[in-house]
Amino acid sequence: MNDAVTPPSTAEGQTRCGFVALLGAPNAGKSTLTNALVGTKVSIVSHKVQTTRAIVRGIVLEGPAQIILVDTPGIFSPKRRLERAMVSTAWTSASDADLVALLVDANRGVDAEIEALLEPLSQVRHPRALIINKIDLVKRESLLALVARLTERLPFEKVFLISALKGDGIEDIKRWFAQSMPYGPWLYPEDQITDAPMRMLAAEVTREKL
Repeated sequence: MNDAVTPPSTAEGQTRCGFVALLGAPNAGKSTLTNALVGTKVSIVSHKVQTTRAIVRGIVLEGPAQIILVDTPGIFSPKRRLERAMVSTAWTSASDADLVALLVDANRGVDAEIEALLEPLSQVRHPRALIINKIDLVKRESLLALVARLTERLPFEKVFLISALKGDGIEDIKRWFAQSMPYGPWLYPEDQITDAPMRMLAAEVTREKL
């Protein structure tokens, strides 16, 4: 991890910095959301399942807050050794983060993969946000029923209804993440948007096109 960075002076006077772990089933839209929040592509986006293989940290600035997004591999039922390692990495990221956001594909609803996430997520002792993505593909009544079903199963501090691809709801998420970060110095320079090496980003982009 980098040494603490002195950010530009802010009107608020005190800076915030923290980690947000984005969790969800494969292809829920975590990489698209990460890219939308950062404002540029730092995480691979593909229709293929399990295209995010590594932890990618996107870095977002919102006022005096530096938000470090941890775009994890989609959590699923692992069968092979690599898959088990990927899922283990995702849960470790959730345990270490200051805030955990569960991203759910509105079109898929509460399927077996989301069901499998709810119990272990209840053991994570950090604030939780529920983000329903792809709301443009589902009727309002179905959205409200989905939110009710999930919030009955697990308490969330905040619920967002968004379309990461269209950018709807992104600014609301950014503001709430910023307010939820702990006070502390920034960990990265102001102009840094990811901690992923350029070689790794190039490899991810290559896989995205395959």
